[in-house]
Amino acid sequence: MKRIVITGMLLGAALLFGQPASRILSLEQARELALANNSAYQARQAELESARWSKASALGNFLPTLTLDGSLLYMDPEPTYMAGNTVVSLNNDYRTLSLSLSQPVFLGGKLWQGYQMAKISEEMAKTGLAAQRLSLLAEVNSLYLSLLQATDLQQMSELDLSSARRNMEIAQLKHDNGLLSNADYLRFQSRLATKDVARLQANTARQLAQLNLRNYLALDYLPEVELLPESGDDAILQLLQDYDADRTAGLSSAALSAGLANSGSLKLVESGVELSRRAWQISKGKFLPTLMLIGSRRYEENGTDRYKFEASSQIMLTASLPLLPQLGNYASLRKAEFDYKKARLEARNASDGILLGTEAAVLNLVSSAQQVKASRLALDYTRQSYEQLQERFRMNLISSTELLDAELMLSSARLAYTNAHYAYLKNRLALMQSIGLENEQELDTLITSGVYK
Repeated sequence: MKRIVITGMLLGAALLFGQPASRILSLEQARELALANNSAYQARQAELESARWSKASALGNFLPTLTLDGSLLYMDPEPTYMAGNTVVSLNNDYRTLSLSLSQPVFLGGKLWQGYQMAKISEEMAKTGLAAQRLSLLAEVNSLYLSLLQATDLQQMSELDLSSARRNMEIAQLKHDNGLLSNADYLRFQSRLATKDVARLQANTARQLAQLNLRNYLALDYLPEVELLPESGDDAILQLLQDYDADRTAGLSSAALSAGLANSGSLKLVESGVELSRRAWQISKGKFLPTLMLIGSRRYEENGTDRYKFEASSQIMLTASLPLLPQLGNYASLRKAEFDYKKARLEARNASDGILLGTEAAVLNLVSSAQQVKASRLALDYTRQSYEQLQERFRMNLISSTELLDAELMLSSARLAYTNAHYAYLKNRLALMQSIGLENEQELDTLITSGVYK
């Protein structure tokens, strides 16, 4: 914990006080900052520490209990007794000391089951912390990608506005020479104004994305984020683009194996079922006898000599068997039994949902990768077509309607490609979270080999 906090402080100092050229926030730095500053993650860490001490407390229930008791009795008048014809007076103050040792021998299995439940709770706290970490990192990744996507959309709006301005210049020249009607000229003006509005909206969306990431990282100032490499250099993306149904099914099988081994959600479900089973076992123990071993050693004054004690010892084995009433115990037993049954059925349903979500995440990943390829081809063809139509419009070979339609198609193709690219990146994150992987290299290995090791 100290290492993370120190790393976050150093990173924050570098971001806030470094040179302008170094004020670039990478994805890895953003993740470290989130781990250091996120209160929900820190609460999970505190929960784990609490569970560890609860387990230690449950273990302590097996140990004997040793107590030291003492008393001072003052009597007025002082006690007396007859020794023949003589009245003997005793001390009016009387002291006793005692040591008591109590050792549980058998309590119907409650101590053992309680300790096992505490161990399970500790494992659940560990799993919950790991799941919270994955969820936190996934949220940071998502916000980071959303900011990058908003940045790309802003740049795209600038390109659209620049293209609309160039077309407006051509339209202005043709209108001045009487080659373009007022109606068509107004359409170019309207398109330019629309693109300017889109640029303003894109700027606002980027500012909101910056605000969301800054607030999540608990920063006063958010530097520029580091851009990701071009998708054309992504070997995994190119591999997924060629997947057919059989290879997709193989990847789904490997992802399910990884999910069964790593998924925090599945582990929490299984631990919840085990807790219910242990609670059922404890309710059975209410019908069993209990055995306690008790020993004591007592030191008492004799009444005549102060601070001179006489010792006596006792050792006792007690047994207790509950007889009546048993209705409450039986009702508790049946309730615990049905709670256990309910937990098993809910766990089965939850497990099916988690595994189904994993398969859906694989399908979404493969589909989004193939959509990136298709949208890139569509963008290339649309850009080439638009450049040719723009030149033909300059030569007065096509109408303004055809050029404006081509411009709209180019803008739509850019938007489709950008959205497809970031949908692919976000689907990668969704699959990683579903199968409990934190490292992207592990996912790449899974996709490349098609087998989880």
